[in-house]
Amino acid sequence: KTLNTPPPASTPGGPGAPGQPGTTPPPVPDAETLYKSGLSAFNGGQYQLAVQSFQEYLQYYGGTDLASNAQFYIGESYYSQGDYAKAIDEYNKCIEQYPKGNKAPAAQLKKGYALLAQEKESSGIRELRSLIQRYPNSREADLARQRLKKLGVSPTGRGSN
Repeated sequence: KTLNTPPPASTPGGPGAPGQPGTTPPPVPDAETLYKSGLSAFNGGQYQLAVQSFQEYLQYYGGTDLASNAQFYIGESYYSQGDYAKAIDEYNKCIEQYPKGNKAPAAQLKKGYALLAQEKESSGIRELRSLIQRYPNSREADLARQRLKKLGVSPTGRGSN
């Protein structure tokens, strides 16, 4: 004969229950630690960990000078994994949310590369040409010109080289 004993009831307000006295939210890591941990993960090829660190950085420090870098590296992490659609979304955030950030030209360049990698040639070419117009003297504009030349198209879209 088996006894029908109910499962043990969880004790509401037990240790570690959210919102109960005695539990404190985890401390927010300082900006430098979070950013360096994201960069270290990225450089080590641990892209998911990098994305997590940089997203956390942006959650707490989205208004800092390094925010555009953090956003750019999220895009780079997806690009490095071959997830070009996600990379493009993240590069767009970098370009739109941090237009004056030092990573905006790099984000636009890599967005163009990602479009080309997706075989969206006309969109990729348009993106690279836009970059050249917006940042004509940047290193990224030089790279965009080289890529367009390799594709056999004019950097300006007018006539031939």
